[in-house]
Amino acid sequence: MRYVRSNRIPQLVDVAALAALKDQLAAINDPQGRADFIRRHAGAWTALRPAMWGLNGCKCWYSEAMLQVQQGHIEHYRPKSGVAGEDHSGYWWRAFDWTNFRLAHPTVNVRVTDYLTGALAGKGTYFPLRPGCVHALREAEEAAEQPVLLDPTEASDCRLLCFDLTSGKPVPRIAKTDDEWLHQRAADSIRFYHLDEGTWNVQRKDLIDDVQKLCDQIERQFATLPADEAAYEASVDELVTYLNHTAEFSSVALQVVLGRGLVEHAHPMPRNRAAL
Repeated sequence: MRYVRSNRIPQLVDVAALAALKDQLAAINDPQGRADFIRRHAGAWTALRPAMWGLNGCKCWYSEAMLQVQQGHIEHYRPKSGVAGEDHSGYWWRAFDWTNFRLAHPTVNVRVTDYLTGALAGKGTYFPLRPGCVHALREAEEAAEQPVLLDPTEASDCRLLCFDLTSGKPVPRIAKTDDEWLHQRAADSIRFYHLDEGTWNVQRKDLIDDVQKLCDQIERQFATLPADEAAYEASVDELVTYLNHTAEFSSVALQVVLGRGLVEHAHPMPRNRAAL
């Protein structure tokens, strides 16, 4: 999961219509009337899909898997029409709030049975909170919530995930013994967002192997500079493509390169022995 600067959305698309709908919805006091209004105007948030698709390099904001432009779901981080497992009518006041929208792969958003494990996975309308917290009934009460699920628009949340480099599976970065709450947030997010889907694990493992081989190559070429300078520069350029924020599963590549201590080779400064 790479941090997504969602505050750029108003720079890419006009959100005035959404603001107007939010005001109209707030004026409806009847719960059924609100639900009908939300259903009738669902196209208002789906219209943002092209802009949100391009914002993160055509990737799902949660899994980093590539998406076709019409494939991504505009997911409401706080569910708009009811919270699964809770006696709660949903965060209806967030239905047309663009700050509540996330672009999600269907595998992340749709509640399904995993074909390998047989377990239910996918966010659906779940929105669990830390034990002892109460789901807000109005916007002002949200500040007291402590969501379990990681949010890709929060940089600190993105840092709570990492990957097993032998399998490609996502795992909590922080051990349970070090911080049980932060560990739980990551572990539950992996499960709810279906981040350990089998195909993605294989794709990440293939990527890990490719980046490891490239790192080996860069180390060998760097040791013989300046003789292999052209080959070294080409290898570094290739490494940069893996690390690019818009690259598929780039957080995995970044973890590998950080672990190998080679991030400085991809720094956009002159690459020579003195600079490194």
